[in-house]
Amino acid sequence: MNHLVQPPFPPAGAPQDRERRRTRRRRVLLRGTVIVNGSTLNCSIQNISEYGCKLKFAVTPLLPETFTLRFNKTGETRKCQLVWLSDREVGVRFADVEAPAA
Repeated sequence: MNHLVQPPFPPAGAPQDRERRRTRRRRVLLRGTVIVNGSTLNCSIQNISEYGCKLKFAVTPLLPETFTLRFNKTGETRKCQLVWLSDREVGVRFADVEAPAA
């Protein structure tokens, strides 16, 4: 069962809030739609790499651990896993891509 959750992430600026990405993301400004059990929530895609992206919402989202992201311009969809949440921004990992080893 997929429950909506707001994970207990450390506050911004905490020691754990350091850069942990293994690949660089490139800045973009794309429109996207999060799809959860047939419901949709609009967002903007702020940056992206082959392994994940940062999403920004008009309001603080309440999201499940996994969801589908649709890129509105192309119609492409990606299965995403929630990595971090800070106010109206969310970091996700593409669940269909294996991230490089540390």
